[in-house]
Amino acid sequence: MSQDGALHLPISRNWQQQLVVILVGLCCFWGLAGIAVAGPAFHVEHLQVTPQENAVEINASVQLGKEALLQQILDQGQTLVWVVEAEWREPEPFSFIPGVGVHAHREQHWRIHYYPLTNQYAIEDQHGALTLYAHWSAVATALAQVHDFMLPLVHGAARGQVALRVYIDVQALPLPLRLRSLLGHWKLESPWIVSAPLSH
Repeated sequence: MSQDGALHLPISRNWQQQLVVILVGLCCFWGLAGIAVAGPAFHVEHLQVTPQENAVEINASVQLGKEALLQQILDQGQTLVWVVEAEWREPEPFSFIPGVGVHAHREQHWRIHYYPLTNQYAIEDQHGALTLYAHWSAVATALAQVHDFMLPLVHGAARGQVALRVYIDVQALPLPLRLRSLLGHWKLESPWIVSAPLSH
């Protein structure tokens, strides 16, 4: 073997290994695109807002679409980040003016895991506490309810509206899945739902 051949061999093998990794990753996630486009996006319904002292308590139900896609991502060993986001906004037409329209904002994150050795799912809250579930259907039932979500109202307008949405944090997914979410138009989020004007 010539010296030139010895120098080029490791580079060639390295390139081949990278190509194999890329192809395997694409093959693993390519099938998710067909599932992703089927079914509706998430929808928040039955928004209930209860004024408290310097806060509002929010309850709502969530229609979950694309459950098969979410379960498949989890079953392949990935973690999903579920986010509930709420805002206290000026009544329209000022609700979307930056620095003027939104007076309070809060997000809460939950991490969803699957443990294949025990065949269990888990929802991890912001404090790291785990709640275990034996079946995906139980996880979906838990995600379908927004319970006692508190939005502090320390500053801002005395009159406003509560806006609420839920979504999967796509940016928390590995790069191949992020690319598939863009190419497959997964849209793992709900539109905002806005309450009637309230006094604070």
